[in-house]
Amino acid sequence: MTAKQTLHIHLVSDSTGETVHQVARACIAQFPNVTTTEHVWTLVRSEAHLDSLCAGLDRNPGVLLMSIVNDEMRDMIANACQSRGIPAVSILDPVVNLLGRVLGQATQNLPGGQRRLNTAYFDRIAAVDFAVSHDDGMNMGKLDRADILLVGVSRTSKTPTSMYLAHRGYKVANYALVPKVPFPLHYLDGLNLLVVGLTNDPKRLSQVRRTRQVAMADTDNQTYADLDQITEEIRNARRLFSEQGWPVIDVTRRSVEETAAAVIQLYTNWQESRS
Repeated sequence: MTAKQTLHIHLVSDSTGETVHQVARACIAQFPNVTTTEHVWTLVRSEAHLDSLCAGLDRNPGVLLMSIVNDEMRDMIANACQSRGIPAVSILDPVVNLLGRVLGQATQNLPGGQRRLNTAYFDRIAAVDFAVSHDDGMNMGKLDRADILLVGVSRTSKTPTSMYLAHRGYKVANYALVPKVPFPLHYLDGLNLLVVGLTNDPKRLSQVRRTRQVAMADTDNQTYADLDQITEEIRNARRLFSEQGWPVIDVTRRSVEETAAAVIQLYTNWQESRS
């Protein structure tokens, strides 16, 4: 068995740091026996910022990942790392250089360029607002602008998946199936949207609901976490999904990000089938 290792990792960005942070997390996950201490340096755009960074490197040597688009600043950071024997990688360079070669264009070197206040940004804000106002069956009569509707019994990750997809720019509504309450199919008449059913393993769902009841100090709803009741709910939900021909995603062993990725793939395929 590999011994546990520790690593100081400096995450340096000229913007919010979200990009380099996500890349670092994805890569670190491949090394489960490593414990990391993250040192986050954001909005690094001046020599004063560079001085602070260098002091941090001296205190806690390790490795450095950066998403810095300014050539001069990137070179200064690289030189500071080289003089200290600290491995450093500019995570954007391989992709940006590749795109530059393919497109035959020079990069614009805009810090935080992916978060500029352009049309796409405001579309994402609108999608988040849509998800909030169409959560848990609200405003079902106003689905004409929806891209996707998620349907499932309680605690099948509908809301967090909707919000994650909203941040990706998709307008998503969700509806919670309630025992003995038929799904209001008439709300979908004449609409052109993808409906996806979400399901979960009954035993796992019982545990999730029981944990929620304890957290909410809910002692009144005795059947909410009952395994037999949940099994019946799941069975009826799957029957509905099958009757309507809706694709189904089992979220039992999926993170919200994985569920969202599966929904996006279904949506992409659905759009292609209509074109």
